[in-house]
Amino acid sequence: MKQEDKNFIKEELTSFIKSIKKIFKYDNSEEKIKKILIAGGYGYGNTGDEAQCSETLKLLTKRYKNYQIINLTPNIEYSKSVHPDFYHEYASRVLFFNQYKPCNCFDFGNSKLKKYVFLLKSLWIYINALFVRADLPAFGINANAVKFLYELKTASLLYFCGGGFLTGGTQSRLWDGIVLCRLAHLFKTPVVMSGQTIGVWNGNFNKKIAKWGFKHVNVITVRDIGFSLSDLKEIGLEGENYFETHDDALFCEKSQERQIDFDNYITLNFHYWGMKENEKNIYIEKLNKIINYILENTSYNIIFIPMHRTDLISWEDYIKKHKNERLTCFKYDYDFKKVRRVIADSKMCITMKHHPIIFAMGENVPVISLAFSGYYVHKNLGALRQYGQEKYSINFEDNEYYEKFVSLFNEIQSSKEKIAAIIENHKNHLKENKEKFLTMVDKLLI
Repeated sequence: MKQEDKNFIKEELTSFIKSIKKIFKYDNSEEKIKKILIAGGYGYGNTGDEAQCSETLKLLTKRYKNYQIINLTPNIEYSKSVHPDFYHEYASRVLFFNQYKPCNCFDFGNSKLKKYVFLLKSLWIYINALFVRADLPAFGINANAVKFLYELKTASLLYFCGGGFLTGGTQSRLWDGIVLCRLAHLFKTPVVMSGQTIGVWNGNFNKKIAKWGFKHVNVITVRDIGFSLSDLKEIGLEGENYFETHDDALFCEKSQERQIDFDNYITLNFHYWGMKENEKNIYIEKLNKIINYILENTSYNIIFIPMHRTDLISWEDYIKKHKNERLTCFKYDYDFKKVRRVIADSKMCITMKHHPIIFAMGENVPVISLAFSGYYVHKNLGALRQYGQEKYSINFEDNEYYEKFVSLFNEIQSSKEKIAAIIENHKNHLKENKEKFLTMVDKLLI
């Protein structure tokens, strides 16, 4: 055999052995590209989630000018239309778990079969990630999934945009987030989480896999006081890298143009998400009692503010039974800047959803939260605590909900300036914590 051929065989064997070793022991510190991947619960037409996404994209683009910022979204066309100045690629839920396709196992709901398929696919993706890590050919997954793994392998950072999607109440999103965190750890790509509602595990299995998935996350910040950090502590995650910041949408833009022609109004949000059929009528009638109190005892108009198109279902059910000329719906294209302006110009915001609270706090507008389950108590009460407004949280399961509402409503009427000052003071503290988080991110990117 010619010496040239011997050298060729030797080089090929050496390269192959190096690749095999990479499967088990890996250091790709020299392969990182100045690139930040953003993951989150946005991309579904929810104005609050899109406000978080927008603020995150702008913040990272401004702070890390030399980095490519890539938004991972389940709906590229939608995200392009809402955030046209930024670059978008498909999220893992689409590429790994076929969301929006006939063989979708991402939206598994209560289907045990789909859950098993999700877990098996996760294992298969993880095995392929080992091959991608070692620069070996992947098998059994499509080219777009391989490309995603390569993007994650070479990224400088995986950044989880804030939200309430990493909870037991949104199980498929929680599991997807866990998979992403473990893949990032496999590639030695740093991971941070900004302004999360996290926890409400709903079972021991979720606790165990959440610990497995999140224990290597470099920094986890939460958007509530008490609940999320307590749930993280429950799975053994605590320390100086776990602390409170504000919701990512707190300082998002609002429209410069007024959206409502008159001044004397209250904003109101309610919806059916997570409710069983037998709960809906009970909830609507309880809500009606509160609405009637406002209409009978004040001159306020009430503007219903849908945060997602599905909120209109509950509105339509209500208005069929309880029409009133002082009760109207804000109709818009679900641009978060517009609904934030409506809240900013209102006298008070009464809401079941989380993000009207955040928009209101950003504008120093008083809020009363109406929660009907532990999931919303966790999100809403925890958020209100951050602004010194925890007393304005009402649980509809409380028998004295109505009396509490009347008391708080009247208290707000005489204390608006004082409430605004308290909110503003707390925001200054939250800004400091956000800067602390970003400084920790800076160090990961050095």
